[in-house]
Amino acid sequence: MTDLGTTKRKPLTPTQRLKLFEDHKGLCVVCGGKINFGEAWIDEHVRALGLAGTNDMDNRAPAHVKCAEAKTHNEDMPRITKAKAQKRAALGIKRDGPKLQSRGFMPADKPAREPKPRLPPRPMFVD
Repeated sequence: MTDLGTTKRKPLTPTQRLKLFEDHKGLCVVCGGKINFGEAWIDEHVRALGLAGTNDMDNRAPAHVKCAEAKTHNEDMPRITKAKAQKRAALGIKRDGPKLQSRGFMPADKPAREPKPRLPPRPMFVD
């Protein structure tokens, strides 16, 4: 089985961050745009740690902070959640306790509907 989500993030040293930035020519791995001088950026795991990614330098690249947040929220987290659920199912791990059930809603006090007014019948043939 693949190791999902148990690898801890390992921070880069300033020298490693500089090398990472230079190796990728200052381009964001997510959007492909240039990371400008003085602009905040992070080292993004190309394959998320929660999807069996590693902390190796070949799995890391610079990314705009906003781009990395969008990737994590829109792509990585749904895939990680699904992968963990599939792993639990493959291992036969079931939910703890009974499934939660709503108590339902109170019936609404609605006035009785009045029937719609009917139109008079139209003549079939016109003389």
